[in-house]
Amino acid sequence: MKDSSLWEQIKGHDKTVNLLRGVIDKKRLTHAYLFCGPRGVGKAKTAATFAAAINCDQACGTCVSCRGIQNLTHPDFHYISPEGTQTILLSQVTDLIKKIHLTKQNNGYRVIIIDDAHKMLPVAANALLKVLEEPPERVVFILVASDMNNVLSTISSRCQRVNFSALKVEVVRDILINDLKISKDKADLAVMLSGGMVGEAMEIASSGLLKVRKTMVDAIVAEKPDTARSVELASLLVAAAKKRTAKIKKDQEIEVKEAMSFVEGSRGAATIKRNLETRHHRERARVEHRCYQQALVLVASIYRDLLVLKENADEKFIANVDLSFELKSAKIERAQLTSALANIDEAKQRIEQNVNPLLAFENLFFTLEAVV
Repeated sequence: MKDSSLWEQIKGHDKTVNLLRGVIDKKRLTHAYLFCGPRGVGKAKTAATFAAAINCDQACGTCVSCRGIQNLTHPDFHYISPEGTQTILLSQVTDLIKKIHLTKQNNGYRVIIIDDAHKMLPVAANALLKVLEEPPERVVFILVASDMNNVLSTISSRCQRVNFSALKVEVVRDILINDLKISKDKADLAVMLSGGMVGEAMEIASSGLLKVRKTMVDAIVAEKPDTARSVELASLLVAAAKKRTAKIKKDQEIEVKEAMSFVEGSRGAATIKRNLETRHHRERARVEHRCYQQALVLVASIYRDLLVLKENADEKFIANVDLSFELKSAKIERAQLTSALANIDEAKQRIEQNVNPLLAFENLFFTLEAVV
């Protein structure tokens, strides 16, 4: 009989899924898990499914418990992530600690997911460490991290580590084409540009950035600088990010309505709605931030392709293979290409520092025109 549970939706991590299902089936839960591996490979999705399975053995996805966890309305499920795009604050962790010591609403487990746990401020991590050292009964922590260098070794040592690896290109392509109904050509390009990271590929394919790519190439290979063109390109990239977050906001509004239908009239309904809206605001901020970073990844991919072609390498090694004709027409020296990539790295740092994105892109394109 075909498995129709939430587990079925996790692709490319069969060994990990079997490990986690075995933990549930054999009732061998420990108090803390650390899901670690590259960004955008499905760690957070697997964590949410594991959280559902802890209180619903089959992770059916349709019962009150599973739906509550998916909608963040389950009274004994807590989810925290970085404020905006930056860090997990001490106040977030202390608020969480207060909640986990309250009386549980149900007889099952209280489950906590800390997404991007590597972004916890040291003071927040130390506060969490105290709880992990003396964990409350029937409470399970699931930490999700993509940068183990920024996870305290004392926290890592108190968690059962679950490792995730990058997905095979064929798996990522299958997810995009068959699950997300993205066209084959767009899926192939998104996979190539994302380096095989499914989360990144999904964002690239749905962000609208691919539509701007041809304009990027035309601007980069043009022999004469054009300030107006640089300004327009910067505006297009910011508009693509804003459009993406606007679409997400509409989906989130539907999610809020659905979630509130489960708790309407209950004592904690207002708090649940406020927490959900806060989480949605953070999610939109992260998506917009990722769109800006992905735009820079696309710009960098064009310059890297030019470097590859400069070395007379095979076209199969370039990411923007569909634009190879335009790229071959570029008259840019190797030293200029290397300098341009360094400028793009600097722009990435500015975006990370929350510099106004439009100004950051305009400054980058003005600089690139001067360089090449």
